[in-house]
Amino acid sequence: MTVLTEDAVIDAVCRHLVADRWEIVSRATATEHGVDIVATREGARLEVEAKGAGSSKPYTARYGQVFNRGQVFDHVAKAVLKALRVASAGNARAAIAFPDNGDHRAEVELVRVALQRAGIIVFWVSEEGTVRVEGDHS
Repeated sequence: MTVLTEDAVIDAVCRHLVADRWEIVSRATATEHGVDIVATREGARLEVEAKGAGSSKPYTARYGQVFNRGQVFDHVAKAVLKALRVASAGNARAAIAFPDNGDHRAEVELVRVALQRAGIIVFWVSEEGTVRVEGDHS
């Protein structure tokens, strides 16, 4: 089984956005700080916080392994908080991106209604790199 890393999630979402006529302004790798993806289209700005399914850093204890439920909870919580900050600032549309797996879906399901009310887009990335979108990013 291949572990879908944060960088792989970012790559897939960038491909999806470009295909949907967004311009990628900036992107950060898992080892860089800042917004993972900033994209613009027709005057609109989109900021995406992405998380992977496992560690891509060789120096970590869980390198190459899938994150456990506690780690997934922590990553989803951090991504949602960052998206809420973007939504609250009002300068960009907010989005989060996760591997499309049971643990990530279970955590997001618990806050789905709040995400929808806040207008936060959710990108789901399969192991094959296809992207499904919840929310309007047009």
